[in-house]
Amino acid sequence: MPVTDTLRECHRLRKHLRELQAEIDRGPRLLAGREETLEAERQEHAAHHANITKLKLKQREDEVSLKETETRLAKLEAQLTGISVQKEYAAKESEIAQAKAKRGDLEDTILATITAIEEQTALIPAVEQKWAEAQADFAAFRQEAAERLERLKSDQEASRAALQKAEADLPEDLRTKYQTMVKVHGAEAMAAVKNKTCQGCRTGLAEQRMIQLSGSGLILCPNCGKLLYPSD
Repeated sequence: MPVTDTLRECHRLRKHLRELQAEIDRGPRLLAGREETLEAERQEHAAHHANITKLKLKQREDEVSLKETETRLAKLEAQLTGISVQKEYAAKESEIAQAKAKRGDLEDTILATITAIEEQTALIPAVEQKWAEAQADFAAFRQEAAERLERLKSDQEASRAALQKAEADLPEDLRTKYQTMVKVHGAEAMAAVKNKTCQGCRTGLAEQRMIQLSGSGLILCPNCGKLLYPSD
């Protein structure tokens, strides 16, 4: 195989390996993002049930207050019959009016709370379904991610073996230069030449260099210094 063809294959494999590694590295970030989404769904699910519990607690507390208010109101009304002084009678009536107003407010609040509990309870099936779907979606994503990772690693292993084989075909004198360059630049150590132009830096090549390249000679881009090979 001509040296330029070997360089082309080495470049292809190194770029492919770079892309594979980027995909592998991206996996944990994607999973972390889905975990955050699942956690947000879990908190929303828990908040719905917590809100119902909070409403029920408020209802019980308001019912206790209502009972206490009714007991106090009955006591005040009973005391009213024994008062003969007009000023004291008026003051007691004021207390009774305040107690009745409080009773009315509590009754309205309790009714509103009961309505809210009923509305939130009616939403439970939809809330549970949404939470179940979120968990199922996450489980499916995690399974798919694990399977994709295995495929990527398998491809990575095969591509590394193919790269090692291709690099072994390089002439000894070129191999040393190649290894030095790829150690520093990786896949960016090489570039294709298309339409007499280096695809690494878009610099046009002189005719003499194109002749060398067509003769499968080793040439470097005079501008960016990359190892060059014909694009096809």
